Amino acid sequence: MNIKDEYFLKRRQKKITHNELAVYLNCSQSLISRYETGNCGMSKEKIQRYREYIDRK
Repeated sequence: MNIKDEYFLKRRQKKITHNELAVYLNCSQSLISRYETGNCGMSKEKIQRYREYIDRK
């Protein structure tokens, strides 16, 4: 399991929605979905903020 998968599982366990993350990251829900499924990338800054948000919740 890679780190992206770990954060996907953490997000699901903590019941953090794509919408909640999208508002925090100032991006679309579809970007988060595509990132989690491996269909696109995000900037390093957004990935860092994505992980920090999940860790803090």
